[in-house]
Amino acid sequence: MGLTTRDRQPKPSFAAVADAFRRAPAFALPRTPRVSITVASYNGERTLKACLDSLQKLNYPDYEVLLVDDGSTDGTAKIAAQFPAVRYLRHEKNLGLSAARNTGIAAASGEIVAFTDSDCRADEDWLHYLVADLVAGSFVGTGGPNLLPTDDSTVAAAVMASPGGPAHVMLTDRQAEHIPGCNMAFYRWALLDMGGFDPVFHKAGDDVDLCWRLQQSGYKIGFSPSAFVWHYRRSTIGAYLRQQIGYGQAEAMLVQKHPENFNLFGNGVWRGRIYGPSKLGVELQPPVIYHGHFASAGFQKLYASGPSTTLMLCTTLEYYLCVVIPLGILSVILHHLIPLAAVSLLLPLSICALAAAQADLPSHRRAWWSRPLVALLFFLQPIARGWARYSNRLALPHGASNWSARESLDSLALRHGSVDLKEMRYWSRPRRERLDYVRSLLRRLDRLGWARNTDIGWSEFDVEICVSRWSRLQLTSVAEDHPGNQQLFRCRLVTRWSLAATLLFWAWLGLALLVIGLADTWRPWSWALLALAPAMIWYFGSDQRRLRSVVAVFLDQLATELGMEKTPGPESGAPPPPAQSKVSSGTPEARPRPRNPER
Repeated sequence: MGLTTRDRQPKPSFAAVADAFRRAPAFALPRTPRVSITVASYNGERTLKACLDSLQKLNYPDYEVLLVDDGSTDGTAKIAAQFPAVRYLRHEKNLGLSAARNTGIAAASGEIVAFTDSDCRADEDWLHYLVADLVAGSFVGTGGPNLLPTDDSTVAAAVMASPGGPAHVMLTDRQAEHIPGCNMAFYRWALLDMGGFDPVFHKAGDDVDLCWRLQQSGYKIGFSPSAFVWHYRRSTIGAYLRQQIGYGQAEAMLVQKHPENFNLFGNGVWRGRIYGPSKLGVELQPPVIYHGHFASAGFQKLYASGPSTTLMLCTTLEYYLCVVIPLGILSVILHHLIPLAAVSLLLPLSICALAAAQADLPSHRRAWWSRPLVALLFFLQPIARGWARYSNRLALPHGASNWSARESLDSLALRHGSVDLKEMRYWSRPRRERLDYVRSLLRRLDRLGWARNTDIGWSEFDVEICVSRWSRLQLTSVAEDHPGNQQLFRCRLVTRWSLAATLLFWAWLGLALLVIGLADTWRPWSWALLALAPAMIWYFGSDQRRLRSVVAVFLDQLATELGMEKTPGPESGAPPPPAQSKVSSGTPEARPRPRNPER
């Protein structure tokens, strides 16, 4: 709009417009509910004072500030004592980010609970814009951008331009799929309805989990582009990599809780588009300007192109494990593969260098080594984060242990003998909605703590049960209407190999084939390795059969809880139970519902 030059230097008009904005009155809010600002801090003394200073100067009439000290061992308590208006709450030991935020929710007196971090400085109008979009729209929560402070370090500026930073994910211009935890606000009743933040998330992932749970419950999350905070980035390479390792550990837990939002390799799949300071990769196309029909648009819009997903796959941990390292090992034995191995390594290095060349670095925080540092961080970030994600996914316990605490898997499998269960059938009298049955099934899975993946409209199953390390079970239900106000519910049980089983089998098979092709002297060992592949197939198959038996017992117990009657499946060859003649409606006599169903 003519306020700055091409290199973003202010023109004389900039000062005039800034003065007009300072003198202009702020627009009135429809109402100003009380807001409780919660700051969770653990050893954050470096930036805590600046954070609390900014929260004392907000342009909002009714708010309070709660500082939750999550067992800090630095000078956090001394800094808090300098702000008598701040309510200071302390955990005697470090319980994690989610627990600290839950403490703030419990102590909050406001209708709205806003969250920021101790390494953030809030803009003076931050709360005004957050509340304005929250009370004016149909949202239960809102968030805003987080920007690099002008006084942050040169390394922090490079970290800001590197991947993996806190960013918002947008579904539309105003509706968000995810808002970062450093800048968000929710109605307190919505937080209590969700049970607060899940305390299993100690360092990160709590905001992602909450946003997904809110949307699964039918709520919407908004975005306020004017409600921004200044967010200090990590100031060293080691601190940045530790942050990314924490994000990877959080993703491993999110995969178990929300597997529907991740792909086969555990990478997040977003419905919206990610917006943040970093370009997240290499852009092959320039931005596109929307001119309107025959250049008739009054205010022409600039649309930025997204990063090339295919190219960025070459920087992932999976690429190094499946391409670079195997080619490197083979090139030691088969020398004619050396050029191919070298190209496979130079490709991700070139992509990282190109991403660094395209990175947006602030001119006042740029050094000659800034872009090489960004290239290095683009190289290291996916390796550190991916390794943490995979190692923690293998280390985390599975939901099957929850069932084993009540009854062993073997005893459950013996209830059905050697029958390979693929379909379960239950009579319902009177009729019920199939979706109500699926909701009851999901609630019971949640009570048992079983990891599950629900259909969001694109899957060929209702729910995928992930309680075994080697198998997953996909359950699909259908309800058939029958005369006499009765229904037959049929549940199809289809098992698949898990990611761990798939990777183990193909890695083992590839190793055997590699050894076969090396030398004649290795052939006895190679055939021994190859012979283990059928044994692995048999073991995974038996695990799938056992999982089907466990889920069959689970469905039997759910049917008893809902007052439904089991009928023999197609494997038995027995017909469904006939209607009882003494019942005038022709419906089969229902089994009595137990007085104390299992909870």
